[in-house]
Amino acid sequence: MSNESISEGQFLREFTKELRNRNVAAFIGAGFSMSSGYVDWKGLLKDIVTDLGLDPQKEHDLVSVAQYSVNQAGGNKSRLTKTIVNNLGIVKKPHEGHRILANLPIHTYWTTNYDNLIEDSLKEAKKVPDVKHAIDHLSTTRPNRDAIVYKMHGDVQDPTNAVICKDDYERYPFRMGQFASLLKGDLIGKTFLFLGFGFTDPNIDFILSRVRAVLEENQREHYCIQKKITRLPQEKKKDFEYRQLKQDYFIRDLKRKNIHTVEVDSFDDIPLLLEKVATRFKRSSIFVSGAAVEFGPWKPSEADSFLYRLGRSLISERNRIVVSSGVGIGGAVINGALDQLEHEGVAVSEEHLMMRPFPYTATGRPSSHGRQTKYRQAMIEHAGIAIFVFGNKKDARGMIVESKGMREEFELCIASGVVPIPVGATGYMAKSLWEEVDGRFDHFFPKASASLRKSFKEIGDSSTAAPRLLDAIVDIILHLQSDRS
Repeated sequence: MSNESISEGQFLREFTKELRNRNVAAFIGAGFSMSSGYVDWKGLLKDIVTDLGLDPQKEHDLVSVAQYSVNQAGGNKSRLTKTIVNNLGIVKKPHEGHRILANLPIHTYWTTNYDNLIEDSLKEAKKVPDVKHAIDHLSTTRPNRDAIVYKMHGDVQDPTNAVICKDDYERYPFRMGQFASLLKGDLIGKTFLFLGFGFTDPNIDFILSRVRAVLEENQREHYCIQKKITRLPQEKKKDFEYRQLKQDYFIRDLKRKNIHTVEVDSFDDIPLLLEKVATRFKRSSIFVSGAAVEFGPWKPSEADSFLYRLGRSLISERNRIVVSSGVGIGGAVINGALDQLEHEGVAVSEEHLMMRPFPYTATGRPSSHGRQTKYRQAMIEHAGIAIFVFGNKKDARGMIVESKGMREEFELCIASGVVPIPVGATGYMAKSLWEEVDGRFDHFFPKASASLRKSFKEIGDSSTAAPRLLDAIVDIILHLQSDRS
């Protein structure tokens, strides 16, 4: 790892904070599309470079090379237009990295790419993208949009207006200047994540320089993910060390613009790192599962007080609660959450509390099992941690039995990678689930400290007092949200 780059842990910690504040933008370069089968800029212009009698391995100023092609054709861009259509006009599918980004709370995307992978991944995530690749698009707003995608260099569907050669870049401030102004504003007000971008684009370099000149040492922090320099087969040691040195200088220069680099071993590791971001972000959303027609040794007032304080505690620790109207459970948790939000002077929104009434048919009877499963899955997919409390119901004979619905929610959580925290001290299904997790403790908590093991034992002990039970639950949550997990 370069001495100039930041650690993965620092990146995850700081970038996830910005995600929670809903203040992140993504800047996608051509390198990010390569995993879907598209070419990067070198690949796009390879034949053009060769036809000019130049060496593709030696040419790095590709904007100038594109201009040479136009000059040779007497000012005609048709060769470049065909190149864009032939290489990028074939529909490809978004890769896992695109899908992870689309499911994060990122509402602003910038790209110099012509392909449609960003907007396609947003559609797959059931989001509405508002795509803008021409000046007249900026004055209109797509209804019910979930994200804006600024394609500042054009779109494959309109290749004749793509920004690709020197003429286009020189005319950009006059023809497309509003895109530059909007990007400058976003760079000042949002935290950017740069992916697959080499920072050689003249437009972006100019805009970043202007932001730096205005804000100097007060620039907002941004991040980029880059592949480490690795030694090539048959490469001489001195040549490898030279490339490493250049990479160090490059990463240090990005720091001038307050862009911090995190390195990965290979391009395949980028989706893995993004998945870690998504996991950490989702762990600030906590699903509360439970149902109870009785509370065993707990008095109803004691159970209600415990659940109420659980709701308050989760909100006070800056978590989002995902909860349904589980019998005897949901109402108390929701009331606690609402009171804490009111105490903090925060308006209620789904960023803090996601409430879902359980589906019933028009007759008031429970809906089909398949529909209930889909409903449960839809809630769980928003969470990274799940708390299970009590868990009982009356069967057809009026007997108290453990809740099969809670069991299903537990299994759905495991399948989705949601970490379970069964509060066995509350008894019933929660106790059964606690015993299962305790039996596979190292699987669910692979980096557990002695303190965490103690807290987990306490939440399974029916003699643990309610105040300590709450503290132990919070301790486990904080561990899962920390760098230690």
